[in-house]
Amino acid sequence: LAAFFVPTAFTPNGDGKNDVFRPMAIGYRNLNYFRVFNRWGDEVYFGSTLEVGWDGTYKNKMADMGTYFWEISFTDRFGKKGFMKGDVTLIR
Repeated sequence: LAAFFVPTAFTPNGDGKNDVFRPMAIGYRNLNYFRVFNRWGDEVYFGSTLEVGWDGTYKNKMADMGTYFWEISFTDRFGKKGFMKGDVTLIR
């Protein structure tokens, strides 16, 4: 089984600590996508690798403080597709 640890908050303030929101995973073969949305449903981040993550910007500006929603689509090491979703708080 694939296991993901997804933080519940992050602080993209440039201090080098907790500046990027990204899940950590074990036991998966392929990340299909990692998406983050604002409260209006606008996609603020899309990625297909866990090495990068969302830096807290949207349209080249700092995103507002608040709650954002994420989705992860993946394939585990046995070839089974999986999906997870949740929320994260951006703190400035």
